[in-house]
Amino acid sequence: MSAKVPRCLEVCSSGMADWASIQTDILGIIIKKLPIPDYIRFRAVCTSWNNVCKDVSYCPRVDPWLMLPPNQNPLGAQFFCIPERKNQSIRLPNTASLFESVWAPVGSSNGWLIYFSHTYGTMQLVNPVSGKHIQLPPIGRRTFSKAKLLEISERNFIVAVLYGDEKGYKITRKGSSNWSSVESKFILDDIIKHGGRLYTCDMYGTVEMWAEPPRAWPDEEVTHRWRFRCLIETPAGDLVRVKRLCQNKFAVWILDKASSSWVGTENIGDLALFVSHYNSFCFPASGQPNLKANCIYFIDIYNNLCAFNLEHGTKELVQTLTIGRGQGRNDYHRWPERDQVLWFIPSLK
Repeated sequence: MSAKVPRCLEVCSSGMADWASIQTDILGIIIKKLPIPDYIRFRAVCTSWNNVCKDVSYCPRVDPWLMLPPNQNPLGAQFFCIPERKNQSIRLPNTASLFESVWAPVGSSNGWLIYFSHTYGTMQLVNPVSGKHIQLPPIGRRTFSKAKLLEISERNFIVAVLYGDEKGYKITRKGSSNWSSVESKFILDDIIKHGGRLYTCDMYGTVEMWAEPPRAWPDEEVTHRWRFRCLIETPAGDLVRVKRLCQNKFAVWILDKASSSWVGTENIGDLALFVSHYNSFCFPASGQPNLKANCIYFIDIYNNLCAFNLEHGTKELVQTLTIGRGQGRNDYHRWPERDQVLWFIPSLK
């Protein structure tokens, strides 16, 4: 007597495996281990698998990605996935040739990319995974420093634009047909919405809370030399300030809610920080292969992906990226030109 064949391995009369009959709980286990690109391919296999994917309790694995500079790859935009240590290709919805102009990514947040067309002076939000895009009001052809998606939901979105040579910022929201200008004392390096309030960091490192009454925290280092600085919100709701001390060293402060003061730290626990000129974010390292906790991931001057260990103050090479200096510079109108990559967390929402 032949041994019984398990239900999930039965073969249909055509000689093909009956994939549609695999048990739902087994499919759920598989889904939770899949990165989003593989998840998209997974749900396209058959109707049965696609129906399982609609169950909100079965979500794919979310990884931090690094968006690489454009090339002639017909498959679409290139992203480097740190946990898998490999590139992922996603075909973006008409951004490369929309209106016969070149679209440059100038920001990213909450699974959305912010694209700018210098040819027509327009911007749009693009979700490369879902294929959705949102057209923003015309902003003009002037080159700016970065764009930040401060908030996005079903009801509203808020986008801010910072200029590298002009004080203040411009802002727009859902339903608006233009951009509003907001003044500041100095040129701004970063802006973030935290706890329902706007926080900015200027070129001298002063962090300001835009509220009534306003509050400002000057940088502890008095210098007119520009340094990279950014503001990041953690999953627990803490506000983090990051400063690049030199090419390969960083310092981190956390805003203490009780004393309303910045406290320096060399331990951010199980978290990892990902920083770049265009966007920065925080991501849990637990359960993520090849991702190290208490580290800051950044790109060095040689276009290497590196990790700075906060506790030991050391730099580790993660991956040598195959991008050249100035690649795509003639097609992209964004500042600074030396920053060719940006971080991105894919989202199905």
